[in-house]
Amino acid sequence: MAVVSLLNQAPYRRTFSSRERLNTEEGNELWTQHQGEGSKRTPRPHPGCRSRTGELLDLRHQCSLETCERIVINVSGQYFETWRTTLERHPDTLLGDPSKRHKFFDKDKNEYFFDRHRPTFDAIFHYYLYGGRLKRPPPVPDDIFLSELDFFEIEKEVVEEYRRDEGYVAEKMVLPKKGLQRRIWMTMEYPDTSMLAYVIAIVSVIVTVLSIALFCVETLPQFTNEHCVEGQKPNFGDPFFVLETICTAFFTFEVLIRVIVCPSKKKFVKDFKNLVDFTAVVPYYVTLFNTLSSTNCENAGSSASLAFLRVIRLVRIFKLTKHSAGLQVLILTFKASFGGLCLFLVALVVCILVFSSAVYFAEVGTPGSQINSIPDGFWWAIITMTTVGYGDVVPVGPLGKLIGMTCALAGVLTLAIPVPIITENFNKFYAHKTGRGRL
Repeated sequence: MAVVSLLNQAPYRRTFSSRERLNTEEGNELWTQHQGEGSKRTPRPHPGCRSRTGELLDLRHQCSLETCERIVINVSGQYFETWRTTLERHPDTLLGDPSKRHKFFDKDKNEYFFDRHRPTFDAIFHYYLYGGRLKRPPPVPDDIFLSELDFFEIEKEVVEEYRRDEGYVAEKMVLPKKGLQRRIWMTMEYPDTSMLAYVIAIVSVIVTVLSIALFCVETLPQFTNEHCVEGQKPNFGDPFFVLETICTAFFTFEVLIRVIVCPSKKKFVKDFKNLVDFTAVVPYYVTLFNTLSSTNCENAGSSASLAFLRVIRLVRIFKLTKHSAGLQVLILTFKASFGGLCLFLVALVVCILVFSSAVYFAEVGTPGSQINSIPDGFWWAIITMTTVGYGDVVPVGPLGKLIGMTCALAGVLTLAIPVPIITENFNKFYAHKTGRGRL
């Protein structure tokens, strides 16, 4: 009989969604409409739903709570539910602006429907809930994530912060206002703007590599005597001098043209790459002036300061950073890893102080000890921790050797601190610079 009774009631039974149950009190009309005719239960009068402003709403409206504060979001079949005030903490975004999100509202299902990328919306939804920074889920490619951020109109400053964290480099092209000046600046500064600009960039790379090669080759013993003959004036016909003059003339011409046509002289001087260009040509002219004012080549090359200026010519290698994506990635990686490198240096200095002091006091009074002071221990500690191991300074006592073993192990662990940080930053910059982070 119980089974029959249940079967007889089946046509009058139906399930109610959570929204319907929330909108109804126990025993109201919505439930009694679907009960059997024999039910003697009398419904309570519905108190009426009111909006936040106190406005009385229609009894047939479909809201989640009596205050209509809960919002359901359907993203390609995956449901998210949150408070309206949570979304409207970000009023400039698509979900935070009621007028913008209204066109995605489904009246039949009382939900907002978006046919968008579900894994990406997980991160966007958490951003609405907790704020802070956006974090891209690992399986989601960069281009898809950025397109979804653009669709949901996430704040520009938040997106820019995400791009910086991900390794994107914002390159703003600042151009002069005058037409001819603008064309010359683009030709000298941006190699991908025209064929002439690309050719000039290739020539600049070749000349830079040639000047660095000359700097290295001219120090060979078989070429040293050709630059300067004792008791004679400087040899201006020396092939190394001629080639160096040609290279410096090209660098000088390049710098002067860029200074003349640059959009802002102040910003031009502050740029590190331009400082490298100036530094690359100044040593040649200082050395040339000293040579012309000297009576013989021995006096021209005897100054230690001039020898240092010749070493400064090696900064020309940084000119390659303008045309080499690999060098740009390295520089950006070290800049982004500055915090991790500082942590590594602090740990290294602390370990050096500890182990140099420990090995000094362990070796005091030991016959044949090579560590006579704590500063002597600094050199031993840095060589041991970096696993170089020259062997010029070593502990000789058993306790000193035990400390040396501990120092070597601590050095290996300390060196491991910045490796994951540098590797992660390098992978990010390399992926974005080469386009391998996209589909």
